[in-house]
Amino acid sequence: MPINFHQGLLTIALAAAGVYGTLCVGLYLTQTRSIFKPVATLTQTPGALGVDYEEVWIDAAGKKASPHQGMHGWWLPRLAGPLAELSLTLLYLHGNSENIGANLTHAHRYQRMGFDVLLVDYRGYGLSAGPFPNERRVYEDAIAAYRYLLETQQILPQQLWFFGHSLGGAIAIELASQQLAAGLIVQSSFSSMLDVIDLTGQYDWAPVNWILTQRFDSMAKVPSLTMPVLYIHGVDDDTTAASMTQMLYGASPAPKQLWLVPGAGHNNVADTAGAEYFTKVETFVQQTQPTFSIQPPASPVE
Repeated sequence: MPINFHQGLLTIALAAAGVYGTLCVGLYLTQTRSIFKPVATLTQTPGALGVDYEEVWIDAAGKKASPHQGMHGWWLPRLAGPLAELSLTLLYLHGNSENIGANLTHAHRYQRMGFDVLLVDYRGYGLSAGPFPNERRVYEDAIAAYRYLLETQQILPQQLWFFGHSLGGAIAIELASQQLAAGLIVQSSFSSMLDVIDLTGQYDWAPVNWILTQRFDSMAKVPSLTMPVLYIHGVDDDTTAASMTQMLYGASPAPKQLWLVPGAGHNNVADTAGAEYFTKVETFVQQTQPTFSIQPPASPVE
């Protein structure tokens, strides 16, 4: 009788271990589907909103592509805002959900400030063809957009700012840690994907640190930033806690600024802040934008 009892316990334990292992493997295999939420349909376009724009297609090398090939985006030419005289361009990197259509209203704010804005969809989002996104691919897409701006649009790094919202903030930080630019604006982002998961408590039962491949570890990257960075976060954000942006700010070198917006959540920071949003961004850019002159090419030596 005792032998049968112990055998029964062993059988139950092995079955439980099998179920636990299966769940962990499933989590490992499906994590990109849990993180990235691309939508193919563009719910709004610049034309429908009466916003000036050009259609853009970019290949993997950052070159101009044929229509419906490579990454799709919109070029929003600057309007007569306070920053227009600085001739600046903003590379807008959106978050994990929807596509550029859902980000158009916010991108238009930067167009009104006086930025030229390039708003792009990562491969697998919106009209951008390609495989399902993962961390490596969205980093590659950001670099392709950066190269397009420098090589095709002939924009100098001193004239280029990066903007990233939520997951796009982690992508912008990765790009800023590798490439030259005038500055970086990170809104409603997070310190690392592991911290986001720990915050939710949803997967406390799993050895997440062992099986997480999509790490987006911004905390490891911000100490190496060499450009001004403005961190913006809503105090009432229940998707990515403002405390994580405070961590990023603390680990970043100067010049830097942290703006926590009272009463704002994850997606309504600018709406909640109103006119102050424009003032905060414009002032930071004006105070930190490097001054430089474009020298004419030297005459050839005879």
